[in-house]
Amino acid sequence: MRRAALVLALVMTGALGCRRARETPQAVPGPEDLSLPDKLAGFTAMSAPVTGPGWLRRRYKRAGARIDVTLARTAQPPGGYDAWVAMSRGYVQAALDAPAADANGFYQCTEHPAPSCDLLIQLRSGVHVELRGNGSSTRADVDALAAALPLRALAVAP
Repeated sequence: MRRAALVLALVMTGALGCRRARETPQAVPGPEDLSLPDKLAGFTAMSAPVTGPGWLRRRYKRAGARIDVTLARTAQPPGGYDAWVAMSRGYVQAALDAPAADANGFYQCTEHPAPSCDLLIQLRSGVHVELRGNGSSTRADVDALAAALPLRALAVAP
């Protein structure tokens, strides 16, 4: 799963890298305008939020699922969202509670040792969302968490 994320990062860097030299990316606000509550879709936070430059992460649990939810603001040049959508077509697409013109997500799933799924979402506004269960989350788990996030509000540029 980590290898697929690395490949995704490299694809995005390659797809956007040549444009970055010619175009000015959007300003990237810090994580202070992002938040993750103590309870979310029947999940309970296992930790306080952790922040870094431009990102916020919190681990949630429900039954056997332990899912890290990360919200990050990324500098996105013009065309960056469209490049993400084009790259994501090779994966099973997620149904999100936001217009497809503003939000795209896909699953990274494995069958072994037990079936599990992670969900990666990019919003046109530059917010990137990752729901990673490290082998403990089902597609239903990550769908429930994604449905509880304010994706429509986050999809609007600050």
